[in-house]
Amino acid sequence: MTAPLAPVRVPFPVRAPFSTAPRPRPLEGPPLVLDDALPAARARRAERLRDDRDGVLVRDPADPDDAGLLAAVRAACALLPEPPDGDDPLALAAAFGLACADDLVVLRRRGRGVATCELLAVAFPSGWPPRRRAGADLLALHGPVADGARLRAASAALSEALLTKGPYRQHVWGFEPDGRLDRDPSAPDATAYGSPPVARWWVRVEAQTTLPLPHLGRALFLIRPYLQPLAALDEEQRRQVHDAVASMSPEALDYKGIAHVRDDLLAWLVS
Repeated sequence: MTAPLAPVRVPFPVRAPFSTAPRPRPLEGPPLVLDDALPAARARRAERLRDDRDGVLVRDPADPDDAGLLAAVRAACALLPEPPDGDDPLALAAAFGLACADDLVVLRRRGRGVATCELLAVAFPSGWPPRRRAGADLLALHGPVADGARLRAASAALSEALLTKGPYRQHVWGFEPDGRLDRDPSAPDATAYGSPPVARWWVRVEAQTTLPLPHLGRALFLIRPYLQPLAALDEEQRRQVHDAVASMSPEALDYKGIAHVRDDLLAWLVS
């Protein structure tokens, strides 16, 4: 008999003033958390794999077949209660995604302080196209970051730490208009994305976990999304979101996709 899944505990990393500076912390607890969000995540990932497999499972075409990649994906699968087996990295990455709520990226060392995306198994991006990130470095993974000078300055040291130290976890947050786990602008159904009134928006939190594999010259990057309706926030949480949004620069507002609703959002949060 399968053990019941734990209830979802949504992290709330919102702080003011808002900052894009990375804040990885030593991982406390297991790398993967299996909770009662799993059935919905599994069902949606299966749909994405069925309808847009080449946009979800992406390999760097410049890389020849390498036993290190297979070993890295097997290391990710070993985090699962019942690890799948096989010799195809893409098939194993798909199996990994159907067994947990996390997306998977394999980062490969390209030099000191340089890591690029060797494989992406990403069904739930937050507005970026995985199919266009094969071979991207850490800075380019999500595209341009608002107020990103600090991140660019720290990128070499951060990449080196991810490849050799940890495990680490950090939480990043933003907004989701229509409660979708996946928001790939290049997906076949991207035109179906909605933009309802701000009272029906959601807070999106991503737990980003890195696990170094120095013996393979690689690291695992796990991305677990959480969604919580704005309407479900308590009074203190609404105040924190308000103060964080109020402190965002114009660039950060654009990056978070809320420049056009900033005033409505701030007014609703204190209503």
